[in-house]
Amino acid sequence: MCGQFCHFIFFDDFAIVDENNLLENTQVLVLLLSLMLSIRTAINRVRKDKIISIFFSFLSFGFILREIDLEDFDLPTWIIVLGSGSGRTILLVTIFSAIVLYMISKRRYYIDLTKVFFRSKIGASLFLSGCFLIIGSFFEDINLHSSVLIEECFELVAYALFFRAISVISRREIRTSRHI
Repeated sequence: MCGQFCHFIFFDDFAIVDENNLLENTQVLVLLLSLMLSIRTAINRVRKDKIISIFFSFLSFGFILREIDLEDFDLPTWIIVLGSGSGRTILLVTIFSAIVLYMISKRRYYIDLTKVFFRSKIGASLFLSGCFLIIGSFFEDINLHSSVLIEECFELVAYALFFRAISVISRREIRTSRHI
C-alpha cells in the first residue's frame, strides 16, 4: 500500500483511489474484520454488554454497505434494493430502532453502561473515528487534485480506530455497578 501511495504522489497516478481499488478494498477488509469480531463477541453467552457488540455488528454492516457498490455485482434485485440507497437507510434504521427499544426496556442498566463506555478509551477511540469520518466527508465535495485520496485516507483511519475499539471490547467486558 505504501508503494501505491508513493506511486500516486510522485507519478500523479490516481488508480489507488478508484472504485473497488486498494484503499476501498482495505477499508472493506478492516470493516469485515470488525464485523466478524463484534459478532463473535456478541454470541458470547456470559457477557452482559453484548448489546454493544450487536450494535457494532450492525454498524460495521452498515459501513460495509456504504463502501461496497452492490450494483456492480450480479446480485438479485431485492438485495441491491435493500443494500443501497434508501433501502439501506430503512434497513439500518429499523435494526437500530429495535436495538434502542430493547435498551429502553432496561434503561437504567444501559444508561450506566453507556456512561462507562463513553468515558473509557474505547469511547475516545470511537469519538475520534467519527471525527475522522466527518473530516473525510468534507473532502468529498472539494475539487482538489487529491481530495479523493485524502477522503479515503481519513475513512481508512476512521475504520482502523473503529476496529481498535471493537478489538478492545472483544477482550474486555464493559462493566457497570448495576445488574440486569
